[in-house]
Amino acid sequence: MKKLILTVVILSGALFAQEYLHPDRMKNMQAMETALSTIQKGFLYNQVFVVKNGVKDLKVTAKHTESFIKEGVNKEGFNTLVYARKQAKDISGLADKILVDFEKGDRYNAANGYLQILSKCLSCHQTVRSW
Repeated sequence: MKKLILTVVILSGALFAQEYLHPDRMKNMQAMETALSTIQKGFLYNQVFVVKNGVKDLKVTAKHTESFIKEGVNKEGFNTLVYARKQAKDISGLADKILVDFEKGDRYNAANGYLQILSKCLSCHQTVRSW
């Protein structure tokens, strides 16, 4: 009898279990925040290798747009996956521009690129995450 009850419980748990779609969302968002902090530290300490490491980390993490998504399509029919992918592509391009500008010694344009990335992050959070 105990075996039968245990079997029923295990099977019902397996049947009703849903895969967690975005297990790395928090990890990826924290990695992006850390990469942005690294870039900022590179600016403040005037260290190109620190900026380079931050840009590299940001670009690697931005490739994981599938973890950004709250839902595939929101209630207005807006496809959040397409939007997140575009934002990630833009962030990656801006990160490259930051590094080029910083290596050329154009700190102000590099800092402006950083602000543009931050703006993209915030607009994605507002649009996709409904903040």
